Amino acid sequence: MATQPPASLGDLPSELLLQIFAHVDPYAEERVLGHIPDDPPPSHPDPYLVKDFLECNSSLFNLALTTRTFRDIAQERLLYAPVIGGFAFRLPGEKSVSRIAFLLRTLLLRPQLRRHVRHLRLCFPPDEDPHDVRLRKEEVNLETEPLSFADIVRQCRKVVASLDIPEHLKKMMTAQMIMDFRHILLGVMMALLPHLEVLSFSDFTSQTSPPSSWSSRDVGVACLNLAGIRQTTSKGADIAGLQCFPAAATLKRVKVSSVLIVRLDGLYLCPQLDTLDICIKLAGLDGTLVADLKELFSDRSAIANFQNIRHLRIDCQVKSMGIWDFSARVCMSHLLLPFRGLKSLDYYAEPSSEKNPFRSLRAFPHYQANIQSYPAAITETVTETSYWDERLYEARTQYTDYQYLVDTLVNVRSGLESLRLPGGFWTLPGAMRKPLPRFVLFPRLHTLVIPQAAILSIILNNMRFPEVVKGDFELLPTEVLPPKLRYLKIHDVDASLLQSEWLKDLFERQAEYNQWPELQELEILCGPMIDDASLADLLERRSSTDLWERIDKAAFKVTLGRDDDVPSIHGIV
Repeated sequence: MATQPPASLGDLPSELLLQIFAHVDPYAEERVLGHIPDDPPPSHPDPYLVKDFLECNSSLFNLALTTRTFRDIAQERLLYAPVIGGFAFRLPGEKSVSRIAFLLRTLLLRPQLRRHVRHLRLCFPPDEDPHDVRLRKEEVNLETEPLSFADIVRQCRKVVASLDIPEHLKKMMTAQMIMDFRHILLGVMMALLPHLEVLSFSDFTSQTSPPSSWSSRDVGVACLNLAGIRQTTSKGADIAGLQCFPAAATLKRVKVSSVLIVRLDGLYLCPQLDTLDICIKLAGLDGTLVADLKELFSDRSAIANFQNIRHLRIDCQVKSMGIWDFSARVCMSHLLLPFRGLKSLDYYAEPSSEKNPFRSLRAFPHYQANIQSYPAAITETVTETSYWDERLYEARTQYTDYQYLVDTLVNVRSGLESLRLPGGFWTLPGAMRKPLPRFVLFPRLHTLVIPQAAILSIILNNMRFPEVVKGDFELLPTEVLPPKLRYLKIHDVDASLLQSEWLKDLFERQAEYNQWPELQELEILCGPMIDDASLADLLERRSSTDLWERIDKAAFKVTLGRDDDVPSIHGIV
């Protein structure tokens, strides 16, 4: 009797192998959006993201060397969600060793591979000495023969020339390729990738302020479009031909990360594009730039450009948006001006366990900060060692105000169905109690994700201004929650909420009056202030017996757990 050869991994169907290979790099899609779940990157994430992409895919490189079957599948997974430096640095003699140049060469020479790219992040490197950047392994591949950059540009121009788009748009893109191959990569990728679904790009320049050659007006009205053409006015080039780009038919989501003010145009030309993620540094802008940003996002062209966006995400993380100040708070409301059809608005911030992005014990002595330890007034100089602590204190006291934030949603609240308020740094107490927001005027809002600090105003024994007693500091659920509420998630919870009159009133009003007829689920997620042992006692019903009695009688689902979500990755439920 002949013995059967032992089964091998290569005998499995290609569809199953593709699923197996996907687990080699499980966070590929999150990385494209700028996140590494097990190791959150710092304020300038791009080098870490590219390095993580290369390291996580090294196993795919090895698998590709084993069999032809593995090579093809590994190659498909490698191209599925690349994160790559977005500028082709050149060597003397028009040569290039940048990784983006090698990717372009592959896509140009082997058109059949273009369909594998579904998610893409372009990381435009800082404005530094090109020689310094060329030494970074994440930007260049020094182990391969340099490429002729002129040949790559020539082939990209041929791709654009072959598109069925107006001649003036072809000429603009061709000219842009000659002058600056940085942002034009957006247009090149839109032309090359027929199945692109998620496009993310970041422009974290090393400069803390715009170039001296730019006027504040230039920066305030800077527009960039999906063709990769930078305009100095919102009434710029005619880009209607973008709808003929292959990726325009498949693009569903765009993320923009920039330390300078930018408005991305051409979104309305992508029929499936309904999700926009904005990460723009708003803090520290002077009055002129604040006014320019308002003009940039309120004119008719902006309203038309964002008319198809239904899901808007705004980054409120301290590490990327900057320490909150007046300009940042005002500009957050300006960003909403052109969005007239929003269904979900997601203000995301740090997870509850990462409220201390600077690891400063002086700035964050645990979560219940000792307000008295902070300076009484801002110093005149920014060079003193306490400067950042003072800015943190001012931000926590004056600008991370949930009531103000919700009140600025007046132009979107009539159609809004899902809303998340920022947690993390925003939940820290200030020198006085903060007023609470109300959602009763949101007629269609059915999904609400909020931190405990947005429903229970924090009061400390050592607040600097304890005499501030007037305001919306103690509101009942009937005064806060929207009438169409179906799902309520409260995160960063501590023992005070579990024992609160607020939670008791919610159960009683729903049981006696069916106050929220559509309510289906309440999710309570405990933050770091409740340790693992206490949480285990709670989940095993060894504590909070009164709460469990109410939960058992409730006509809606109640879930308790640990607040371990990363809001920047996980959208609103």
